[in-house]
Amino acid sequence: MSAHFAGRGTVWHQRHAPKAHGFDYRTAMALLDLDQLDQLGRVMKINQRALLSFRSTRHLCDDVTPSGQAARDHASNHLDHDVSGRVLLLTNPHILGIGFNPLSVYFLHDQNQQPSVCIFEVSNTPWEEIYRYVVSASCVLGNTPFEFQKTFHVSPFNPMEQVYQAKVSWPDGDHVRVYLGLRNSDEKAPMFESGVSLTLAPFVDQSRRPFFIGPWPQPFVVLGGIYREAFALWRKGLKYYPHP
Repeated sequence: MSAHFAGRGTVWHQRHAPKAHGFDYRTAMALLDLDQLDQLGRVMKINQRALLSFRSTRHLCDDVTPSGQAARDHASNHLDHDVSGRVLLLTNPHILGIGFNPLSVYFLHDQNQQPSVCIFEVSNTPWEEIYRYVVSASCVLGNTPFEFQKTFHVSPFNPMEQVYQAKVSWPDGDHVRVYLGLRNSDEKAPMFESGVSLTLAPFVDQSRRPFFIGPWPQPFVVLGGIYREAFALWRKGLKYYPHP
């Protein structure tokens, strides 16, 4: 299995309540082996302003000697699992110094390189706060979404009294898929669902093209989409929940 991958595919959101609203768009993300960042070559810089860069300071990755150890330590602080194997991070790289990751996902492996722990790293805007949910891989690999309590404010159109529903298709070198739903604490059905589905290809030095969607750099697509859809929800009259 290659150390690093470029993934291209689709992000989709579907809100069911209190009013229906949905969209999907093409996306591109990087799947990085955090213990082999030195193999990225010249095409993606580490903690440097460049056309394409990875900012370890925004993730569980030491900014002096970037590796997967910080992610292993974070997982071990929450779960008693073997996480001594590979640490893969699915994320959006920065382009021209600009970047935002609504969701990054860490895939931690045991000593036999089998799935062990999944970390969902959630960011909000414009506050630029980060929260990480640590879940056993065995919980999110099934067909039934695994539930855990929401404890972090993200969308101003969603209340805090909600429960996440998550499942993943572990990266296998060809594909990776992540599903996140939200249900209100007093209801059983999700009021919001989202997902990303990517086809993976080995990350080739000198190849920046996978991270541009049409003429636009990926961060512009992400940030523009967030505020465009927020405006659409506001126009539909959804209740506003301020940052607590």
